[in-house]
Amino acid sequence: MTKENEYLDSFRKIGLTESESKVYINLLRKQNFTASEIAKLAGISRSKIYEILRSLIDKGLCVEILGKTKKYSPVNPELAFENLLERYQQECYRTIEQKRILIDNIMNNLTSLYLTERNNTDPLDYIEVIHDDNRLANRIRGLEKLARKEILSFSKAPYAMNLDPGIIKKHIVRYKEDIDAMGVYEISDAQQENFFEVMKLYEDAGERVKVTAHLPLKLHIFDEKIVIFSLENKFHRPGSTTSMVIEHIDLAKTLKEIFKVYWQNAMTIEQFEKENIQNNQKK
Repeated sequence: MTKENEYLDSFRKIGLTESESKVYINLLRKQNFTASEIAKLAGISRSKIYEILRSLIDKGLCVEILGKTKKYSPVNPELAFENLLERYQQECYRTIEQKRILIDNIMNNLTSLYLTERNNTDPLDYIEVIHDDNRLANRIRGLEKLARKEILSFSKAPYAMNLDPGIIKKHIVRYKEDIDAMGVYEISDAQQENFFEVMKLYEDAGERVKVTAHLPLKLHIFDEKIVIFSLENKFHRPGSTTSMVIEHIDLAKTLKEIFKVYWQNAMTIEQFEKENIQNNQKK
């Protein structure tokens, strides 16, 4: 591949047409050209050359020199392509902003429809049953993203998430600053080392974390409105659970009162580690 063909290929990848690329490359051969001169050198028809030169001017790659005979001069590549990059960034930003406004409008309209239509349901339609751990984890992550003010949780084994700190680091999402996230975790000696490392990752992500020796069930409460709780299947394979997602304000507020009791009696990670050190010293 010749050097010129390499340039043409590179220009194509950043959005220039083949004709624009040929004209700009040939403009670099001397200080300025008339339209007919550059058309002949680049192998472009005279009927098309003015359209191409105007496009290059718009993109900041070429300037028009006024005088008795109109001429065209290339912009220094270092400046030209910096300008082109800035233009692409602005176009990208405008496109994103336009899409954001459109999505906001769609979201607001559909949310109104969604909330209106939810009143036309059977009383049991607000209960969703989940048996699969992956589906449960995805449902929790989705509700975390939709939460507006508060997320409360009881976490205990068996966990829907993998407790490998390396995996947690890849997938953990920081809680928004206006979200009050509080979690109580049940600790067991069998997984204590990884467990505390993971808890500290959640602390760093913005969750207030406490630990306790025992929790009655796995529980999530979102904005005093939606509840997820998991119950162990006593007559199925060990460790399997059934989870329910229930949108019910009275139930959510009642379970929040239970959460507050366990939160009050639980320990911070620092308190738990300090107590463990003292107990080990007594031994």
